Amino acid sequence: MQGTPLRRNRLRSLTGLRFFAAMMVVLLHAAQRFDPIHGLTSVVGFGYAGVSFFFMLSGFILAWTSRDADTARQFYWRRFARVWPLHALTTGMAIVVALLVGLPLLWPALTAILTLVQAWFPGPDIKYAFNGPSWSLSCELFFYLLFPWLIKVLMRRQRILSTAIAVGAVMVAVAGACAMLFQPEHLGFLLYTMPAFRLGEFVIGILLAIALQRGWRPRISMMQAVLGTLIMYGMLALAANLVLHDVARLPYFVADLWMMPGCAAIIAAGAAGDLRGDRGIIRSAPVVRLGQWSFALYLVHELILKASEPLVDDLDSTSATVVAVVVIVLSVVASGGLYVWFERPMERRLRAWVAPKQEVTA
Repeated sequence: MQGTPLRRNRLRSLTGLRFFAAMMVVLLHAAQRFDPIHGLTSVVGFGYAGVSFFFMLSGFILAWTSRDADTARQFYWRRFARVWPLHALTTGMAIVVALLVGLPLLWPALTAILTLVQAWFPGPDIKYAFNGPSWSLSCELFFYLLFPWLIKVLMRRQRILSTAIAVGAVMVAVAGACAMLFQPEHLGFLLYTMPAFRLGEFVIGILLAIALQRGWRPRISMMQAVLGTLIMYGMLALAANLVLHDVARLPYFVADLWMMPGCAAIIAAGAAGDLRGDRGIIRSAPVVRLGQWSFALYLVHELILKASEPLVDDLDSTSATVVAVVVIVLSVVASGGLYVWFERPMERRLRAWVAPKQEVTA
């Protein structure tokens, strides 16, 4: 894959889409934390599917930008520079917020949090400690450790799309088997936060990137992919509300698996459009900039929600909604500040220690 003209294409739509995936998570957490607007969970209750999108997109981008000359050491250092500094900073911010608001802190969990192994712990206490959304970085660390080997193995595959479908089918089969063999209280760990299960989404992302590098193009446009995914989301929400009377009662893994084809379709259609030179709002400079802020938004939003929660819960629904909008806007602004003044400069500085002449890429 090294040296191909496709490698030099900037996939602007995928950067822009990161913002909307992060915003799905933000809206879900806002509805969950602010009691007066909790009813919105019937609409945004599957926002956690945005994490599936990120896992798949992570595999896609890493495969798309993979360099044959890279050593594992170089790759690992770039990933460390990209993820860990902001994670460490927001963990420190989480401690400050907890002390200010009066929330308990599980200090013994701090080592697991800072070393990003928290998602391997079954109980919620450790994996959601300090800054809850950071559990997904524990999965990403596992993906990164395997990537130098995975990319070599998957590049040897001839039937790339068939392999991607097979990976998805295996995930469904594993989920079904676990649902029959284990108690419901164990399924959240086994099928939602455990890195080994979520690896499948990352692998599918890698396979999509390889397929596009080899000339495959999806037969649907970005608009069709997004519309189809929204229809699938609406169908799931309607079924959950009618049958379960509460979308929160639907196991997370069911929604993730249901939405997985839509996430794959959006990524493939968006990348194909970028290669064609398509234009549109999703590729505009403001949206791409928001997408660049998405990692910071993902890590900082819950801290701002925690700090704001005591101010909202005594309000009526209308007032709480107004405050929630303000809080979300503040979260986006804060993410921009973190990206510009900390995340990006720190990443550049750390990467320069290993490869001073290499351009820093997303």
